[in-house]
Amino acid sequence: MKKFKILSLILVPILLLGCVVFPNAPEAKAIEQSTARSDGYVTALPADFEYYSQNSRIYLTGYKGTYPKVIVPETIDGLPVFSIKSETFSTSDLTHLKLPSTLYLFGTKALSNCDSLVQIDIAEGNTKFCSVDGVLYSKDKLKLIAFPAGRTGKFTVPDGVTSIANFAFYRCYQIENVNMYNTVTSIGERAFSFCWNLKKLRLSDNLQTVGPFAFSHCNDLTSLHLPQSLTSIGYDALLGRINSNDSSKEYYLVDGIYCTKGSYAARYVSSLKLNYIDEGKTLTDVPVGITVTDTGKTLPDNATLKIDVKQLNSIPEDFSGIKHSKAYVFDVYLSVDGKLSVPKGSYKINFDDIADNLIPTATKVFTYRAGSVEPILFSLTQNSTDCYTDSLGTFIVLTSDDFSLKGDVDGDGLVSVLDARLALIASVGLVELTNGQKSAADVIATGSDRNVITTADARKILRTAAGIKN
Repeated sequence: MKKFKILSLILVPILLLGCVVFPNAPEAKAIEQSTARSDGYVTALPADFEYYSQNSRIYLTGYKGTYPKVIVPETIDGLPVFSIKSETFSTSDLTHLKLPSTLYLFGTKALSNCDSLVQIDIAEGNTKFCSVDGVLYSKDKLKLIAFPAGRTGKFTVPDGVTSIANFAFYRCYQIENVNMYNTVTSIGERAFSFCWNLKKLRLSDNLQTVGPFAFSHCNDLTSLHLPQSLTSIGYDALLGRINSNDSSKEYYLVDGIYCTKGSYAARYVSSLKLNYIDEGKTLTDVPVGITVTDTGKTLPDNATLKIDVKQLNSIPEDFSGIKHSKAYVFDVYLSVDGKLSVPKGSYKINFDDIADNLIPTATKVFTYRAGSVEPILFSLTQNSTDCYTDSLGTFIVLTSDDFSLKGDVDGDGLVSVLDARLALIASVGLVELTNGQKSAADVIATGSDRNVITTADARKILRTAAGIKN
């Protein structure tokens, strides 16, 4: 009996111990942690945020979580998540962020220095914001609010967007090329500031206002076309950096600031004691990606101008015998005060959106008017797609990637004077040929000098083109 009592005294505490839940037990920890969904997203917990409540609403001020793919909860402490304050997610390692349907206010710089962020989404039912292809916009899609800083390459601001918000592309270090439709009329404060790798920024033809420091500290942005439509440019919009030694200002736009003479933009640039390049009015058709510049300055100063471009599906029969791998045909016209016009003048045309599909040194541009085919001058600088013409109309762009014929450096199936010219300027380092072109141009290769282009190669190609026996 005594042994039974002793055994009971030992067993009862053990049994009772099994009913106690310790804070660090695995079951309790599971309640405190979020579970990743099949797509890798995790709904953040209140403990992942710094926040406060006011008027029965939650205001987020900081993020302490470590999940790369985060869903911001609809409610915290039973109250709706109403606001994300400035710099809430700053410097976090987020790659994907989904915002709640309850969100009403989104602070500037809320995502600053999120260098890995590639996607911003928002839950269905939000009445203030929307997301398109991972970029945050106002619900009506008129304002671009935030661009994910981890994105690389090229981006086009969609048709219909009228404004780019303050800090929208702020510290987007990796973006290289931004284009925009001509619906954009305003760009906010520091909208593109510290976009260090931004090389091309094509502004809207109808842009009216630019905020302070809008394009500041864009190290690789060496040129900028400021449209004639501008009426306001904010303080130090073009600033490069402040030199700490003498507080003088530096500008990275070393290749040129382009303005129409007599415009507000030209007066602004002059007030900074900077020189501008008066290249004439520049007009762009964004969907097709063609830019026309009135280099001869023959278009009416006060006229309302619009470029109209139509891409055609097939090339004329006249070109069926010209060897090429890719062909593009465009009808390019101008509307002057609403009336279609084909004015004579001096124009520079840039085929920007097809540049990635072109080999500049193997590309030819032709005009096609009234059945007459004429080649026009095409710039031979690397990665350039500029050409010059005295009138607008139909343009045919042909490019080749077949350089199997020795001496045929441009790949059109013929050995011509143009091939000799290409070989000559390549021999002195003015252009860079592709490996296929080097093989075609290297007509007298020997030993270790194979694919090294010399003036002797150019001379032999010229003799072949002229029918002189080598």
